[in-house]
Amino acid sequence: MEHLETKMSGRRLAAILMADAVGFSSHATADERGALAALSGCMEALERTTGLHAGRVVKTMGDGLLAEFGSVVSAVSAAAAMQAALAERNRDATEGGRLQFRIGVHVGDVMVAGEDILGEGVNTAARLEAAAEPGGVLISARAYEDVEGKMDLPFADRGEVLLKGLRKPLRVYALETEAAVSAVPAPTLPDKPSVAVLPFDNMSSDPEQEFFADGLTEDIITGLASMPWLFVIARNSTFVYKGTAVDVRKVGRDLGVVYVLEGSVRRAGNRLRVTGQLIDAASGKHLWAERIDGALEDVFDLQDKVTESVIRAIAPEIQTAEIERARAKRPDSLTAYDHLLHGLAALHRAKNAEAIANLERAIDASPNYGKALAVRSWCSTLQFAWQGETDYQRVRAEGLAFARSALEAGPTDPEVWAYAGYTLSFFCEDVDGGIALVRDAAESCPSFYWAQSSLNMLNGLHGRDPEQTLERIELTMRLSPKDPLRHRDLIARAHCLRQLGRDEEQLEAATEAFRVNPNITVARANKIVALHSLGRLDEAKEEARRMLEWNPTFSVEKFLLHSEHFEATYGRGTQVWSALEDAFADLDP
Repeated sequence: MEHLETKMSGRRLAAILMADAVGFSSHATADERGALAALSGCMEALERTTGLHAGRVVKTMGDGLLAEFGSVVSAVSAAAAMQAALAERNRDATEGGRLQFRIGVHVGDVMVAGEDILGEGVNTAARLEAAAEPGGVLISARAYEDVEGKMDLPFADRGEVLLKGLRKPLRVYALETEAAVSAVPAPTLPDKPSVAVLPFDNMSSDPEQEFFADGLTEDIITGLASMPWLFVIARNSTFVYKGTAVDVRKVGRDLGVVYVLEGSVRRAGNRLRVTGQLIDAASGKHLWAERIDGALEDVFDLQDKVTESVIRAIAPEIQTAEIERARAKRPDSLTAYDHLLHGLAALHRAKNAEAIANLERAIDASPNYGKALAVRSWCSTLQFAWQGETDYQRVRAEGLAFARSALEAGPTDPEVWAYAGYTLSFFCEDVDGGIALVRDAAESCPSFYWAQSSLNMLNGLHGRDPEQTLERIELTMRLSPKDPLRHRDLIARAHCLRQLGRDEEQLEAATEAFRVNPNITVARANKIVALHSLGRLDEAKEEARRMLEWNPTFSVEKFLLHSEHFEATYGRGTQVWSALEDAFADLDP
């Protein structure tokens, strides 16, 4: 009963997760602004984790969140991942910026009211949450029955407990989580100037301007990443500090950088003010600080000025011509730009459908917007390889059409090369040409993490230079040591190790990719193939059974259809094809 799709005239069975901050009112009394900033960062982490585990945020309630999942395993996995992410945030935050959450998980009947859900199932999850320890997860016996033996997580039987508001005792189980994540050794400094750009603070009263502040941060990261001599930490690793009061010395140690850039954005009416400061992470000394004012209609020029100022502060000899190249890829309307920012924000929360909707709005507003077209083309590959979309021909045709349009609109833009080239190669329209485009983007922008990671993935899929690709993967992961999308490099690593016959290491990489994100079809498939390669056939068969529970529509033929040209990896008769056919033989969805 892991998949809970049953519906009965306005009612359905669902796995419900309730999360709530502990003692938020007292935090707000002591430091209202700091507490609200910490809460914002925590809620973003909870929402992102919900999306990564195929869940839906039903609603947020001040300092709490209600989410539902189609699978109890997904709900409990999300709860564990949420507490791990929150513990890591607390490890990096100052004492006043730390928040703990309680989480409750239950599976039960709910009433559907539009986008909302009500009823016994929601009420029980709320009671479980209230009874959980700070930083802990409490699940009902009914939920435990569905996950027992399916998850490598420690549960403690807490017996029957009479929860407040319930008529009779309920048997509950506690997920034994650690209060903090163990410290990770600080990375060594690279052999070139290195910088981390922290999320710029939104100082405006309008919360919608959060997207503008995030977009400005991403544009600065992209501008700096276009400098071949500079090592730039990727967006997803610096955004884990969003909403927290940070010590720049600690940021420098954690990310292995010499410089930290931080700043703020204030929008009042039609005016914008951007402030920024570049800090030596080792000493805490301010090397550069500037305040830049401008009109809203000059927003792109303002972003360029901020980026240019940072580059000049780090290396005065850099010519402004590098900035002029970046200026050429701006959209021709603010409406399109706003939609792009919303689309990128959705992708970072693993909400692909929401991202597609916003990207297509950006394209409607600005039909020749190369970056929006290119990112939209990549979303088509996610629909198939990650989400299990079965209408392959339709998705492929859409992705290729967007990729071609992107290259026509932005033929000199490395971001367009990377996203569109990946799509062309992934869908086997132009395997070598697509790889060449991604390689050109990676070589022209050495700190462009997404291009580097995509080149690794394509090399792994096509069986190109596995030894060299393994070396590249290590360097690429160094660019974004905390990236939640790092499963892409782990998947590429598993491909390369399989091609080299290093079966034990292949299983290790495949298992780690699955742990980082269990809701990706290819991650699950790689684990099955790795077990089969080691002769652990019963375990491979069991993983195949779990795959069908997770996605009853999965078939080996459909999954490998898009890879018919990837002869070294997925072609008929290869190790992958044979292993999957063997594992899924005689299994019914």
